[in-house]
Amino acid sequence: MLKNNHGFGPTSEWKHTLLIRLWISDFFAVGIALLVGLIVRYQNFWADGINDFEIQVLVQAIIIYFVWLFSLQFLGSREINILGFGADEYRRVLSASFSVFAILAIVSYVFKLEISRGFVAVTLVMGVLFLFITRRTLRKLLSRAREQGRYLSRVLLIQGSYQDHVEARLNGAIYSGMQIVSRIKIDDFTQFDSTQVAQLAEKDKCDVILISQSADVAALELRKLGWALENSEIRLVVAPAVTEIAGPRLKVSNVEGLPLLHVEQPTFSGPARFTKRVVDIFGAIAGLILLSPIFLLIALFIKLADRGSIFYIQNRIRQENKVFGVYKFRTMISGAHELRDQIMQQTGKDPRLAKDPTDPRITRPGKFLRRWSIDELPQLINVLRGEMSLVGPRPPLAEEVEQYETAEKRRLLVKPGLTGLWQVSGRSELDWEDAVRLDLYYVENWSLTLDFLIMLRTVAAVFRGEGAY
Repeated sequence: MLKNNHGFGPTSEWKHTLLIRLWISDFFAVGIALLVGLIVRYQNFWADGINDFEIQVLVQAIIIYFVWLFSLQFLGSREINILGFGADEYRRVLSASFSVFAILAIVSYVFKLEISRGFVAVTLVMGVLFLFITRRTLRKLLSRAREQGRYLSRVLLIQGSYQDHVEARLNGAIYSGMQIVSRIKIDDFTQFDSTQVAQLAEKDKCDVILISQSADVAALELRKLGWALENSEIRLVVAPAVTEIAGPRLKVSNVEGLPLLHVEQPTFSGPARFTKRVVDIFGAIAGLILLSPIFLLIALFIKLADRGSIFYIQNRIRQENKVFGVYKFRTMISGAHELRDQIMQQTGKDPRLAKDPTDPRITRPGKFLRRWSIDELPQLINVLRGEMSLVGPRPPLAEEVEQYETAEKRRLLVKPGLTGLWQVSGRSELDWEDAVRLDLYYVENWSLTLDFLIMLRTVAAVFRGEGAY
């Protein structure tokens, strides 16, 4: 059974425009980083005329420049299918950047080259920073364009007799760049005609044929469809039954022509965990030192408002079901927790996500502190004490944990976080199912790169005040 639902999105011609913009942004980001490195390390560069040493430094910078641009291309940081969403793009940018300077270190050692370590350090840091800024800017522009119906890949969806999540997820994630414009529903794999599918995709100017996990398509038919698409630019994508698993945990091997998808187990220990703890300690110390003047002003603000306590310590649950006290600036009247169930019943809010902008328990200073998430900052103390991490799942209440099902209990495998995916994905506007899904995704797929991206997105979310009350 064939269905058409013609959209107005353009075809793959937009990809060339996007790639050109990406090359230009990388061109300037890397170039400016090298220029900053030269200026910082060699303040008097060419001030007294050019000499042999300065020519040597300039040649080294030019070589680094072109190798860096090539590395970004070679390691796939400009692949269309990773642009605009997910952490893969940033991870590849980091890999490409560090690879360049690792090669540089080896070459300089083998050939006894004199390369300033100060120049290398400044250039690497500034380069990664500028690349992240330009990539983030392009992401925002790309997301805005896709919300307007531009820069979308037209998708022919092949789905089976039962409903799966693929179409709903794509419709709810326009930033992914996939717009379903045609559908083929097959109740039996014998109905599948690869030639007919290819013709429909070409007729509707589709860029992608997506086979949903519910579609019962034989391996031979998939091969035939691949053959039918050989002379076109249409991509063939298969959605596996494996969901909510990040790319680094998925590995593909080929055994006698049989592709096997390996799903690696999530890791909860090892060097990465140690590094995460080191980052937490230094981040908490730096945050407490830098924010201490602001903390004093907030404390005075709260005290003058109603003469009540400055901090509110609430018992929460962390790893291994251990109880600990979460530090917050007080934003509610005294005895607010005892009125919690009554207020949630009146407002109709889920008690497990008990936040409401009209909550009468919130004090006047509390509204401001919650609006900008300032009330959460004292949790840096919890991070320093090792009870929390800078990034992790939301710390739950004891009564919430008592209602946990088996899957939800996995949130307690890692330390709760000062921020997390829930914080940058809608915060108080999320329903319970979405909050759990995001926390479980983080637990199963956490990485240092993901933590870094979440912290960057947290800053942006706080300044926009999205979903905070």
